[in-house]
Amino acid sequence: MLSKTHVVTVRDNSFNPATVVIEAGDTVRWVNAGPGAHNVYSMGRFRCANGCDANAGDGSPSSDLWVAEVTFRIPETVPYECQPHVQFGMVGTVVVQNPSSTTTHQITANPDNTFTPDHLHIMAGDVVYINNQGGEHNFQADDDSIICADGCEGDGQSVDSDPTGFQWELYRRFDTPRLIRYHCANPNHSAQTGVLKVISDVLFSHGFD
Repeated sequence: MLSKTHVVTVRDNSFNPATVVIEAGDTVRWVNAGPGAHNVYSMGRFRCANGCDANAGDGSPSSDLWVAEVTFRIPETVPYECQPHVQFGMVGTVVVQNPSSTTTHQITANPDNTFTPDHLHIMAGDVVYINNQGGEHNFQADDDSIICADGCEGDGQSVDSDPTGFQWELYRRFDTPRLIRYHCANPNHSAQTGVLKVISDVLFSHGFD
């Protein structure tokens, strides 16, 4: 199953639906239908309208017909609000649950500066649970298309994607068949590398040779 995008309409000082329940790795898309100047704001997490502050956008309230997206990668409950209209009850909640609609695999960054496993084959649409069990690590694709630690770069949230000693965890769904060579960007961990191969089931539609 591919990653899902859940749509919330922003209109008339309300979010519809006010509560969305998603799986870790899914995205919420807010669509401003006007007529007021609105934004979506979660303290210390994200601030979005004409883009998200974390992605060099402008999260200030805007009456433009803006669209903003945030991807959530750990199970949690995230409250948010429209800053100028919170006093009118313009609040919402994103409830992020463990992935259950597909197969979940695991890659662990270890205290001995290795990844376990360091070679993994998965099917397109599967989820990988990536976690740090000690040491200053991150998970970074060699082509910089994926950079993750406390969160992933480009998800619209204010996160630290550089190597960190915190015991971070995240879920990431891989939708497209590809070969991903990855590493820890800590310069002291040059041998900490791995390979993730995402395979399409089309390859097996006629069985094995």
